[in-house]
Amino acid sequence: MKADSVIFKGMRGGLKIHIRPGSDIDNIKREIRDKLKEGRHFFDDTTVNLLFTGQTLTPSEQLELIEIISNEIEIGDVDFGEKFREQDDKVSERPYMFTGIKEGMTRFVEGPVRSGQRIFYEGNIVVIGDVNPGGEVIAGGNIIIIGTLRGLAHAGATGNGNSVIVCLDFKPTQIRIGKLISRPPEGENDMQPIYPEIAYVKDDILVIEPVK
Repeated sequence: MKADSVIFKGMRGGLKIHIRPGSDIDNIKREIRDKLKEGRHFFDDTTVNLLFTGQTLTPSEQLELIEIISNEIEIGDVDFGEKFREQDDKVSERPYMFTGIKEGMTRFVEGPVRSGQRIFYEGNIVVIGDVNPGGEVIAGGNIIIIGTLRGLAHAGATGNGNSVIVCLDFKPTQIRIGKLISRPPEGENDMQPIYPEIAYVKDDILVIEPVK
């Protein structure tokens, strides 16, 4: 019998997800999705901290898994096992989460982001151009779009609910910040005025307003 690529194990305050080294990322995503659906009732009305062990994942793979898991359960802290050296030269583990708002790692993308194209980055993303319907921009930090957003934008994908999305022209199919999701009202049309707007979380509500 073929061994599972993913093993779930409960731990204090959360869930340990062990990924067998050498596993195919598509198998990993499928097994995580299936296991979460099977045990979803165990996670109702609770925030789940995640600890990943085993196979080392690229930043884009990490964001893909967070995206899948956040659709099924409410995520707390996320730790992909990265090691950080503190001032006393002792090695310790801390949750992997992009926390920069006014500064930090930034990826610049020359648009447009076309249908079927998915952009991942663990820090901020700046898109110079449009994000077309079917295009997706997913960042651990903030998202800035110098153009029209007609696809999906997910800021704070690794759990940073303080992230923001700024766009010259908001006409998205969906936007997300952290765990919160918003869709445009019915009846939106292309005759709306174009001006920069910012999306952010206030009192657990996703708000969009003009940039002041």
